[in-house]
Amino acid sequence: MSEFCRHSTGKMSTQGQHIELGIAENNLFLLLAALGLSAPLFGERLLPIGTVYDPFISRGLDAFNYACYQDARFIVVGTPSGISLAAEGGAHQSVYEPLIGLAQPGLTSFEPAYADELCEMMRWSFEHLQADDGGAVYLRLSTRPIAQPSREFTGALARDVTEGGYWLVPPRKSTTLGIVASGAVLPEAIEAHRQITEDEPDAGLLVITSVDRLYRGWTDSCRGPLDGPPSHVSRLLEVLPATAGLVTAIDGHPSTLSWLASVRPHRVVPLGVDRFGQSGDLLDLYREYGLDAKAMVAAAARLLVDR
Repeated sequence: MSEFCRHSTGKMSTQGQHIELGIAENNLFLLLAALGLSAPLFGERLLPIGTVYDPFISRGLDAFNYACYQDARFIVVGTPSGISLAAEGGAHQSVYEPLIGLAQPGLTSFEPAYADELCEMMRWSFEHLQADDGGAVYLRLSTRPIAQPSREFTGALARDVTEGGYWLVPPRKSTTLGIVASGAVLPEAIEAHRQITEDEPDAGLLVITSVDRLYRGWTDSCRGPLDGPPSHVSRLLEVLPATAGLVTAIDGHPSTLSWLASVRPHRVVPLGVDRFGQSGDLLDLYREYGLDAKAMVAAAARLLVDR
């Protein structure tokens, strides 16, 4: 593995193969589709993984869609993503790609903040690729360095991560506020939560690892029997009183998380990116687009004032 990592072009072996396609996103998804159909066509399952700049997923979207339509099994990694890729400007900063991950049939999407979450997502994804009722997987990643937690990755946490989310800081029953964050903006959410708890000590901090899995579980539950089990997102949010508000934040379109207000009667202020990005320092861009801790605290204040 160390030898492989030292060479950008990879190394052919019986354990795998690296194929460099260059700037050819449509070809990438055509190849992923072909490799991902190896089991039904030839009786041998392959586990193809493709990487592409996240905003350029849309360049190959037609081939991507038809790959999922044919039930091709593959993992596509969109990275770097969002305005967190600060230096390269708007043409290289993805905005609506999380909505593709949410809406595309035959695809499950994840957006981790921490490396241990990604490891569990990869384990789940390789199983999902091989399952009879499985499908393709989209991992939306960032190259932003983030301090990693020192924690025991328990079985319960692993289940929460693959189901779509977990409380990094559980709220108390009397809380009036929950901060909800996905992906690279989690450090800003942690700082905002720290500031908020100086006045609202019961506030919680919810990490979303897969808005797709949360949404699908919720809609399946809504269509199921009235006495059926609650969805994962319902269980996460039921600890908040009906009068509580949610501040959601993602380095992508804010509507990606705004639907959380429909799960239970919670008000929401969704933060995110709804216009083209630009070149700049990461912290300056977060401030410009309302994704820094100050913007999250201001959104929380609005919820508290408007109660």
